[in-house]
Amino acid sequence: MAKEKTTLPPTGAGLMRFFDEDTKAVKVTPKGALAIVLVFILIEVLLQIIGPRIFG
Repeated sequence: MAKEKTTLPPTGAGLMRFFDEDTKAVKVTPKGALAIVLVFILIEVLLQIIGPRIFG
C-alpha cells in the first residue's frame, strides 16, 4: 500500500504582513512623530501658563 502524501497549508496562509502593502499615506519617522508630540506638549504648557493673560 502506498502512503498518502499529506500537504500542509502555506506558512503565510493568505495573511498580509504590515510591510506588504505600500500606501500613498504620509510617512512619518519615529523621530518625527516624537518631535510633533513634543511641540504639541510645549504649546499646551505655554497656553496653560500665559493663556489666561491673553484670553482673559
